[in-house]
Amino acid sequence: MKLYVDKLINVGLTENEAKVYCCLLRKHQFTATEIAQCTGVNRSKIYSVLSSLAHKGLCLEKLGKVRKFEAIEPNIAFQNLIDSERRKLHLVSELPSLLSPIYNSNKQNSSPHDFIQVFSTPASIIKKNHTLELESKKFVLSFCKRPYAMSNSLDIHEEQLESMKKGVIFKSIFEVEADDLEFFARRMKSFADQGEEIRIAYHLPIKLHVFDDQIVMFSMINTINPKENLTYLVIEHPDLAETLITTFYLHWEKALTVSEFLKKENIKL
Repeated sequence: MKLYVDKLINVGLTENEAKVYCCLLRKHQFTATEIAQCTGVNRSKIYSVLSSLAHKGLCLEKLGKVRKFEAIEPNIAFQNLIDSERRKLHLVSELPSLLSPIYNSNKQNSSPHDFIQVFSTPASIIKKNHTLELESKKFVLSFCKRPYAMSNSLDIHEEQLESMKKGVIFKSIFEVEADDLEFFARRMKSFADQGEEIRIAYHLPIKLHVFDDQIVMFSMINTINPKENLTYLVIEHPDLAETLITTFYLHWEKALTVSEFLKKENIKL
């Protein structure tokens, strides 16, 4: 019986409806009391369940001195349900063409604030950054400087590696970390060895990521307490992206390659 109940639940009946319908199949007619005893459904709920089944075309009531109920023969009952679902599916198939003009009209009248998102916790910043990396199709350009939301690891994180395997180019300029030049140098060389294009600068104006030519993600440094600055803005706007791509390449041309940096700082790895 449980198998039949589960199948009926899977096609949209409630558990009580499924139990009652399976019970009704067992003999020609039942009273409400008999159905409650057969199914274990509380008698106070039986009439509402039977009413719902009748509405769905699965049972009917026989009037008389004692109210009795019987199941509609399954071939008839479920053909009615199939026909009903087909009518619903036809209506659903018409909705995209009816509603899309409303949606598109609304998008054209969007507020400028719809292009901007704000993230202010390390977890939310990392999640958004990784999502944008995975969604990128062509390139990701970055200005990287402290404080970092992500760990100071020697390895490129998994999402970036996955994106690089799909052919996305990652170019990053890192601001020098003077308090531990040797570790910083090893980290830059490790990233370059893993396929990221790396340049090094002694100063960067902001922390920045540009994803393809559509989306920018950046954080302005808190000059009072830089360690507490974890607020990032994400803006989807091609004109801003184009401007910041130009800015990125101006700094890229002036920045040092890893080998140039190692030579300049006399670091041997």
